[in-house]
Amino acid sequence: MGYRYHRQWIWPGLAMAALCLSACGTQMPTKSSGFLGSYDRLASAPDGSMRMLRAPIALDPSHTVISAVEWRVTGANRLSAEERATLLATLKTGLQKEINRLPATGNGRPAEIRAAITDIATVSPGLNMLSVALIAAPLDRGGAAVEIEAVDTGSGNQLAAMSMGYFAPMSDLQARFSTLAPATIALNKESVQFGTLLHP
Repeated sequence: MGYRYHRQWIWPGLAMAALCLSACGTQMPTKSSGFLGSYDRLASAPDGSMRMLRAPIALDPSHTVISAVEWRVTGANRLSAEERATLLATLKTGLQKEINRLPATGNGRPAEIRAAITDIATVSPGLNMLSVALIAAPLDRGGAAVEIEAVDTGSGNQLAAMSMGYFAPMSDLQARFSTLAPATIALNKESVQFGTLLHP
């Protein structure tokens, strides 16, 4: 009887969990890691999705380089060195694309881009396959948090900065069955978001 009683509550419990997750937004909580040169001038976005500082002057894309992309994730994390390298490369590639999109200008400032992955949430494909079989919806979701800044090469002043965490949306089902896919989606999203801050 106890077994039947237990089974009776499995479906409602999983359904409630799915409902709660579907109601959650894509914002991933963040905290200052100490990576950025300064956090003092960062302001919260109107929708609360990130803290940011927009560049007050144009950057020179031909003299803007990525000087650091670091792994600053603390706490328990089971990612291999190869998986970490893959995610760091994803972030660097995304940021380089944003630099390449900057318009050429004769009076833009040369800058260095510094970035760090500060948190990672991976998914369990097995858990999601089980939850899809039971309630037709994946329960596990993932994402990534980053801190990125652009620093004036000459003066060392912080020109732009961002602290942002992002969960891949539940609607993106293809990301629910690959361990790193949600984090990859998040890093690409965050690269694009930082790119918008490089335009005065």
